Amino acid sequence: MRPQHPLTYRLLRFLALILAGSIISQAFGCLAAYLIIHDSQAAGMVANIVVQHLSYYFLGCAFAILSIANILIKRGASPLKNIRLPLLMLMIAVAVASFLLIPRMDYLRETALIDGMPVMLSPFANYFQVLNILVLILLLTQIISSAIVAWRLCNSEST
Repeated sequence: MRPQHPLTYRLLRFLALILAGSIISQAFGCLAAYLIIHDSQAAGMVANIVVQHLSYYFLGCAFAILSIANILIKRGASPLKNIRLPLLMLMIAVAVASFLLIPRMDYLRETALIDGMPVMLSPFANYFQVLNILVLILLLTQIISSAIVAWRLCNSEST
């Protein structure tokens, strides 16, 4: 059975593949920052800036996919229901990392630098490390959920 809206499905697949590829590229960019820059604090700052700036693109793209999918679901394309949860997980992971955790980490970095020491030698080192691990977990969640969305949209074409 052919889908009713083949061009819209193609657009959804394209957006999902671009989103997944961009999130994976972001992860490689952050990894490259840590490998190229020898100062881990500076590398972390660069990686966090990359994550924060790309978050607007990721949220916009995920919102577009979710909106188009919801319109198609209302028109009877019920197989698209299975991309809602991973998209919502992706959007929450992007928002929490970029708008809650990274600004808090920036504040801790600035506070430590005002005291004349790197953040890993400050009294906030353990708290900063926990936040850094949470950001890494959320980045992994972004990769997995975007890959699931792309896989499900590509798989829905074949059924």
